Amino acid sequence: MQSLVSTALGLDDLRERADFERVISLNEAAKELIARSFRVNLLALDAMVQSKRGGSSLRGFDEVSSQMRRWSRDLHVELERLATLSQRVVVAVSSLSKEAHLLGLLARAAAASPGGAAAEVVERRRQADTEHQSQLRRLWRAVDEVLSDLDQLGMMAVVLSRSAMIEASSGSSEQRAQLSDVSQEFYRNSETVVDVLKQLLKVMRRT
Repeated sequence: MQSLVSTALGLDDLRERADFERVISLNEAAKELIARSFRVNLLALDAMVQSKRGGSSLRGFDEVSSQMRRWSRDLHVELERLATLSQRVVVAVSSLSKEAHLLGLLARAAAASPGGAAAEVVERRRQADTEHQSQLRRLWRAVDEVLSDLDQLGMMAVVLSRSAMIEASSGSSEQRAQLSDVSQEFYRNSETVVDVLKQLLKVMRRT
């Protein structure tokens, strides 16, 4: 009985560490992505202003810059979803950690006095813990879905920024310089978003 309790507690510790590692990675990445989203939004607005100044000679860039603006709005919406889920995950992981420690104490008490009332209490707590774990897994799946959507958005931004650089070539020499700077900065930020998401997805999906 004692060895089974020790094994269960060891597995709980590993599970807890993995969950907290994911929480930390999620929060750090969310902060980075939010900062990038503000930067990208400003770049999209700048691109739209530059395209309007170019008039009919920059219709292609005007369309791309409008898509960049819509992309930045979509990014903001998805990041809001991620932030909400992140808060729920933090609460769930913290609650499960406390529950695991309490369950460990109860399991030791039950092992010390087999057949007592403590065993029944442990069993009820284990059932509750199993349900809470299921709820946490559902939250992690929801996080994974949002991250997958964000990953797709990141790839789309890379395509948009490249299109913007191509369309910028239709302007005057002064316009080309200005629009190229905006497009390249948008590209650098979108590449960073993609990299952050890929690293985060690795951590989230680590078994």
